[in-house]
Amino acid sequence: MVTFKEMIGDYTLADIPIKHQQNIQELLKKVNVLRLAWGRPWTVTSGYRTIQDHIRIYNQKGILDLNKIPMKSNHLTGRSIDIYDPGLIITKWLKEDNSKRLVDLGLYCEEGNRNWVHIQDIAPKSGNRWFYP
Repeated sequence: MVTFKEMIGDYTLADIPIKHQQNIQELLKKVNVLRLAWGRPWTVTSGYRTIQDHIRIYNQKGILDLNKIPMKSNHLTGRSIDIYDPGLIITKWLKEDNSKRLVDLGLYCEEGNRNWVHIQDIAPKSGNRWFYP
């Protein structure tokens, strides 16, 4: 199972607003349905983030202009998680074998990642199950 601790990393509960803690719990219930169906461990590469950490992550990628950083990322409210997915094997499994499960769980996934799958429980503006950020 993906744990709350994996989702929050080095943050403490004192760092996370109650509503965001609730969001994390809701997302984990849904994500763990997928994880159990997958039947093997998943590695969280990114879960909950504070705005400061979010900006730091993008700065490390060389993105320094705040206008180019997605300031409404679902990571900031505990509504998204990134799972390590080298070779995009989990991504393929979700697309080909579990699209109905994504719909039933109300989960959406981001296209175009190289070695992780981004899963969120908020519909993107497009409303597409698989979307480009």
